[in-house]
Amino acid sequence: MQGFQILPGVSRRELRRREDARGWLLKLLMREHISGPLDFGEIYVTAATAGQVKGNHFHEKAREWFCVLQGRALMAVQVMASGESAQVELSADAPAIVEVAPGVAHAFRNSGSETMLLLAYADDPYNAAAPDEQRVVLLEPDTAAR
Repeated sequence: MQGFQILPGVSRRELRRREDARGWLLKLLMREHISGPLDFGEIYVTAATAGQVKGNHFHEKAREWFCVLQGRALMAVQVMASGESAQVELSADAPAIVEVAPGVAHAFRNSGSETMLLLAYADDPYNAAAPDEQRVVLLEPDTAAR
């Protein structure tokens, strides 16, 4: 499926859920979707309760792809070099994957009432001894959502 650019370094691609009597299958990321080296990075899932925020940082080297698996999220992105920013609503009900380039800050706030599950792939695995992560606050928690 075709994607579209949200900002320089941030693109969104709608996904097609394949369903049958057994359940569903959602292909998130295939080799043809990855630009650059094809060395494997890491896949992780993070959860946020209602109103809570994940992210609020950018990477100088890592490129990441994100997909909401459960619930809803408000995603905020900002290109650090230019200051351009945008916000995008993501939902498990309308599956999409968002690619975020190095140098783009990103944050996700759970905009629903149920726990939000976010699946991510990073092409550069996290290194606790030398983290590639710079903090920047794009979203604050919604304390009224609790």
